[in-house]
Amino acid sequence: MCYFLFGCLMLCPSAFGADEAYPEIAAFANRIKGVTWSLKGTFGLKGLEFDGKDVREVKSGGAKGSPFESAFVDAGVLRLNFRGANTGWYFFSDDLRFVTPLTVSGEVAFKLPVGPQAKAVREFPKDIIDVVFESEPDDRQIQPAKLRWTGAHLELAKQNKDKTWLVDKLTPVAADRRVFEVEQHGLLIWFAFSQDGKEAWLLQIENVFGGEPAGSLKPAAGLGSITGLTPQQSELLRHIERLHAAGDRNRSHTLARHLKRLVAKNANLLQQVEMRLASLK
Repeated sequence: MCYFLFGCLMLCPSAFGADEAYPEIAAFANRIKGVTWSLKGTFGLKGLEFDGKDVREVKSGGAKGSPFESAFVDAGVLRLNFRGANTGWYFFSDDLRFVTPLTVSGEVAFKLPVGPQAKAVREFPKDIIDVVFESEPDDRQIQPAKLRWTGAHLELAKQNKDKTWLVDKLTPVAADRRVFEVEQHGLLIWFAFSQDGKEAWLLQIENVFGGEPAGSLKPAAGLGSITGLTPQQSELLRHIERLHAAGDRNRSHTLARHLKRLVAKNANLLQQVEMRLASLK
């Protein structure tokens, strides 16, 4: 079995500003300029904004924090270097009504090898069937790895020191657009694929949150809170209901799976959460 317990990479070069090379990414960055994002289910970081140059925390009352190291790594995807071991990845919906923030503890970057022609990913995962991505070498000197979606399984191959390959056949679920999710050996892993079909990323996840533009319209009052949930978990549950009401079922299912993971050790609480989520179907 393949175990990926790697630290985070150095910050990827930002594509914003490179309009000729990355027009879709630059256009996305421009679309979120000046938008304050209200993050749901998070702990300390509750607001975020890109001002056209930097990404900053927006604190209670509107005060701005110092800038994060940031990169727009793909259309709809922002990456932050936190002041610690983890990074933050933010996956925005096409209509910019919602964002799914991740706390990431490990990353592996993949790209197409020299030769194959990249195909833009318009229909996911159909457009990546049998495309082989190879891990990019970096300062961590990790063993080479390959990634391929067969149409039935996600194959993750890691090269051993004797040059043989160990292959895992994973059965993922779609977590976002161009994103697979896998739970393996107690790890939560996302596999994200770039819009141009040239890159992919393995992300080892610590936490999954929600978010929307500050001041977005809220749905009518629904059910009350569930006793035993933390304030962050209650906020995440309300956001899941908001996503469901807005018709963003894939994103709501992704967060629902994560909320159930968070309460899995409490059988009674898990049952209450499952009953509440079942009412959304």
